[in-house]
Amino acid sequence: MTFLPADHGPLRCTHCGRPVSATVHTRTAFRVDYYALHTGTVEPVTVQRPNETTLTVFRIVEPLEVVTCVDCYQRPEVRAERERLFRPEADAADGNVE
Repeated sequence: MTFLPADHGPLRCTHCGRPVSATVHTRTAFRVDYYALHTGTVEPVTVQRPNETTLTVFRIVEPLEVVTCVDCYQRPEVRAERERLFRPEADAADGNVE
């Protein structure tokens, strides 16, 4: 699977490569052709806020946009991969930062 930088150009499904269409809205309904996930490589950053405790947050270092067409979104392995990518801080906390 190839992940594309957020500024790559025309949208294509990250998983199968097919071009995807914008959401179509009508008066009574809408049709979605893809789901976009904005994620990337993260690193922990410590933030000290005035009059508050120190806080560790995760900053996106290399942003990625994962586009999933509606057909691929139905596949369980694709949904599992998207869930893992949705929470890159979980890998960072385990020391597995990509």
